[in-house]
Amino acid sequence: MSINSLSELAMQDCQRLRFILTDFDDTLTWQGQLPVETLRSLAELATQGIKVIPVTGGCAGWSDMIARALPVEGVITEGGACFIGRDERQHLTYDFWREESVMRAEQQDILVQVGRVLSQFPDLKLARDQAYRLTDVAIDYAQDVNPPAIASKEACLEALLALGLNARASSIHINVCSDGYDKFSMAQRVLSQVYELSEQQQREQVLYVGDAPNDESMFARFPLSVGVANIAHHLAQMQHHPKFQTSQPGGLGFAELAAVILTAKEN
Repeated sequence: MSINSLSELAMQDCQRLRFILTDFDDTLTWQGQLPVETLRSLAELATQGIKVIPVTGGCAGWSDMIARALPVEGVITEGGACFIGRDERQHLTYDFWREESVMRAEQQDILVQVGRVLSQFPDLKLARDQAYRLTDVAIDYAQDVNPPAIASKEACLEALLALGLNARASSIHINVCSDGYDKFSMAQRVLSQVYELSEQQQREQVLYVGDAPNDESMFARFPLSVGVANIAHHLAQMQHHPKFQTSQPGGLGFAELAAVILTAKEN
């Protein structure tokens, strides 16, 4: 499947947009930082009435901070396990895929199984933010592991999948979670139940931005999908590709996309 350059994104599609769903690490950030251009773009999109919802494999604690500190509508966190939104008084709310207590119990079982697998890979470790995760388990292979342990990541992922665990690789972690949900499942629930968008409206009014294989469920379902430039490293491993690709990486690519959308909105 060929990927179109961002210049081919139709003005009409941009003008219809109401929502941007976006990965966070290496999509809004770049080299571990949130670029000034990205923050400015988020603020300008909000001013134009475009609701930005990060959809991340990051931990709930990190996502809570994102929801409070950045100009975003809410955050889908831990790979689709929970939506952090706001009530009518603008207080944060947590809407879990299943009952929170059930998901917390499942997480403990997953931790035990992951621990056994990790004993075979001394260059991998639990992510430093594991203590702030409410539902899943994250294995660090490229965040604080330097150089990135790519070969061990692939072998570890294969071992986890062989145990029947629900595991996916992001650009920095292997995320292991319960069955039954992913980024798209929760995104669809939020868009339909919270914002009352029909399936047709979701196809026309929602754009997704990502950078890694764990974004495939979103690329497969949203006709308007964009990969930032650094997704090029992963395309050979992916079955579902974004329709468009930016020329800039990470948050700089997001800002590039935002500029195209904002220009279309002004015309």
